[in-house]
Amino acid sequence: MTQGKGNRAPRWKWIAPALALGVVLAAVHVWLNTNLVAGDEVCGGLVSTARADAVLSGGGRISDGDGLDSRPGDEVEFSCTVEAPSFPSGAGAGHLRISGTHERGDFAFTDGRWPSPATVSFFSGPATGGVGKDHGWVLLPAGCAKTAPAIIEGYAPPGSDPTALARLLTDVANRAAEQAGCAPDRPLTVPGTLPAAPARQMIPDDAMCGIRGLALPWQVADREAAQQTVQGRNGPVWACEVSGHATFVVTQEARVLDAIASSPGFEEQPGLAGLRVSGFDQRHVVADCSGTPTYFSMELGPTYASALESPDTPPAKTVFADFVTSVGKNYGCSTTTP
Repeated sequence: MTQGKGNRAPRWKWIAPALALGVVLAAVHVWLNTNLVAGDEVCGGLVSTARADAVLSGGGRISDGDGLDSRPGDEVEFSCTVEAPSFPSGAGAGHLRISGTHERGDFAFTDGRWPSPATVSFFSGPATGGVGKDHGWVLLPAGCAKTAPAIIEGYAPPGSDPTALARLLTDVANRAAEQAGCAPDRPLTVPGTLPAAPARQMIPDDAMCGIRGLALPWQVADREAAQQTVQGRNGPVWACEVSGHATFVVTQEARVLDAIASSPGFEEQPGLAGLRVSGFDQRHVVADCSGTPTYFSMELGPTYASALESPDTPPAKTVFADFVTSVGKNYGCSTTTP
């Protein structure tokens, strides 16, 4: 018995340190790989760690690196990067880049850093915005605009849940508006689910983009190789991308139209397709269609832009006018100019 008791001491010499190390490692894991003891907010209180974690969904402690980069004198202009690296590898589910900016009201329908509107899941209501495969935006309330309409923009890892990203950006929009003193009476909210982005398809012989009478100069392209991506007409934005040729957009979403009309450079344009129009140029315009402001736009693809050098190619103005004439019938547009 005495000998048995004497053997226990050496065991405790290594068991106790092992237990202590386990406790330390568990504590480090909780600290670095979870948000159990983290704050509820990062980026100066603009980003909820829970919302960010729902988008990243890869484990790791939510942090904001260098913190919030804001612009003095404009509470809604900022940028912040949110990360969630895992321990011990340092790898994780990527990072979120979130910013507040001022943009021209039809920014989401123009070429540049924005995804093609034909591939975006749009939503409207208490919150108005859109989310692509890794990029989204939400309009801030009209009272937050200064030199131009204000938005919250976010980049997420490819494959992120679009609904989670939309909820995050909407939550940031509410927080930013609150801090800037331009919050609405009711907070912005996003729908419970978002419509799926449409898939590419072959172009039917009788109706490109589903619009009878709409056509492009097929003599400058391989018609069999061209495909189209078309948004459904029951959403806040209708859009069609004809690969390599052009992207067409129509919307009557009230908040988007208000943002467009309040943007610098919005002014009366020459009449188009028998309609009186205002806009930013002759391919980004707003017409009155049965009493409802209606926005039309066309962005040129590289194939058609190159083809414009040929004298046999119809000018972009003609193609856009054909588009407005053809699709305008579905929105009650009537001729008001010679």
